[in-house]
Amino acid sequence: MKRYLEYDGLKVLAHRGGAEESFENTLESFEYSQSIGCEFIETDVQASSDGVPYIFHDDDLKRILNKSVKFNELSSKEIDELQIFEKYKIPKLSETLIQFPNLLFQIDFKTDEVVDPALNVIHELNVMDRVCIASFSSNRLNKVRSLNSELCISMGPNEVLQTFLSSWNLYKGEIVGDCLQIPIRYYGLKIVTKRFVDFVHSKGLKIMVWTINDVKTFKYLIDLGVDGIITDKPKLLFETLDTS
Repeated sequence: MKRYLEYDGLKVLAHRGGAEESFENTLESFEYSQSIGCEFIETDVQASSDGVPYIFHDDDLKRILNKSVKFNELSSKEIDELQIFEKYKIPKLSETLIQFPNLLFQIDFKTDEVVDPALNVIHELNVMDRVCIASFSSNRLNKVRSLNSELCISMGPNEVLQTFLSSWNLYKGEIVGDCLQIPIRYYGLKIVTKRFVDFVHSKGLKIMVWTINDVKTFKYLIDLGVDGIITDKPKLLFETLDTS
């Protein structure tokens, strides 16, 4: 098991730093999440036109700044001059990892272009033990795996489906990936059940579920024994855990 996953119990993963309780994917949101007890942050990286990895989710600036501009068309100088949520900067991956040496990060690589520069930052800062790489592209994760097998690497869509099919003895092949981060429903099927969680654990894997923001579902997943819940409301999840 990779060191990133060496823990017991259920962990709170603050989705984009707690997007409904703070200002998503900012240094301030990560500070907030850390202040309420989070050890794990879920976040995203995109690359500037000159290959600098930044903490940012969307492919463009439409939702955040109401600008129809692609993120990867902007230079690092242009990105550094932007203000989001009226007064916050878009942080570089490097400064984020440096500023929060005690946090563990699940990092969603949003594009193929961000893979090499982000891995370079992670290697240069020697933080392999406290990051886990995720992506909605299995091909992208395979590339990451080929470049750095030391990293904790989550399962992509193909591997999640293979794991689900394997739980019903419908897939017999090898499944790569150190853990699963999945929604409750996948391809329209409810897959996060006690049976599936037990199967995942029987394989020595951890399972985290996203993106959950209500108490009823928190309690359902706590009862199932999942290893992590990814949430926009980390404070609410901590309160729920305290009363469970």
